Amino acid sequence: MSRFNCTKKRRSSREGLTLLELVVVLGILALLAGVAVQSLDPIANQSRYESSQSMVNSIRSATIGDPNARNANGQKIISGYVADTALLPSSLTDLLQKPNAIIAYGTDSFDSDRDLTNDVTLARGWNGPYLQLGAGRISILDGWGNALTLQNNSGTLTIASLGSDNDSVAPEDGYQTDISVEIPVNAHSGDIVLRLYAISTTTGTRIDPTLSNLLDGIVSPPAGTKLLGIHFYGKNASGGTTGAVQEVMCPVAMTGSFEYRISNVPHGKAAARAVFWVDANDDQLLNPGEVVLRKSCAQVFDIIPGQENRFDMELR
Repeated sequence: MSRFNCTKKRRSSREGLTLLELVVVLGILALLAGVAVQSLDPIANQSRYESSQSMVNSIRSATIGDPNARNANGQKIISGYVADTALLPSSLTDLLQKPNAIIAYGTDSFDSDRDLTNDVTLARGWNGPYLQLGAGRISILDGWGNALTLQNNSGTLTIASLGSDNDSVAPEDGYQTDISVEIPVNAHSGDIVLRLYAISTTTGTRIDPTLSNLLDGIVSPPAGTKLLGIHFYGKNASGGTTGAVQEVMCPVAMTGSFEYRISNVPHGKAAARAVFWVDANDDQLLNPGEVVLRKSCAQVFDIIPGQENRFDMELR
């Protein structure tokens, strides 16, 4: 009978880490975390920079519309705060909440030839909000969480994020650089030239609207001062600041170029009608009851910014 000797191996009773080892491990983890954060900083700043760029450009579009937007016919789409109110925003809040001084969106109607029937109707007023900030956001901030700035310099609007340092103090490099966009006057206004013509009673062709040409074919015209003018309709046309459509009479001499120019008209919808009438009370205004001898059609048109907008008007 053989005997077997079995020797039991003793298992180490040491488990876990010593305090010194734990401190070393924590130090290594902290070092790795610091390296990781530093390596992610450029990525985070780039994201904040791009977010700031996007917000600045969104404010520009909210103010004057998308300059590249076209309808199915290829025509420029006029939209934004200026198109609705004919004003530049005085603060970024104006794009989110209606200013007290500006009327709400609606329509204004006019009787342009004083025949007791309204024939010109234009939309007007604040139709915002013009910016969509996303769920839970109520303030317009850049990618670093700072407020953007808005500056109006003689009609040129500058929108800016002050960068990662939130100031414009040198050094201004890298992500500290301010991010800005300018909206010059010619990006939100244009000139209008209205050219008047009479229509020959014999040939039916266009001729200059001289006094004799306008009176040709009118039997026994009423006595009194006879004037030629254009009723123009635009937002704040007579110097208002509420965004309402206003009527202005623009006298036109019956000699010369037979054109009337209006400069720096805010882009958007406008309207006009040419009239040749007997000014009974000599106030150079077309009043109810005064005789209209000839008139053009009432025209509604878009004012395209940055260009001369020319429109022909035929008095018949």
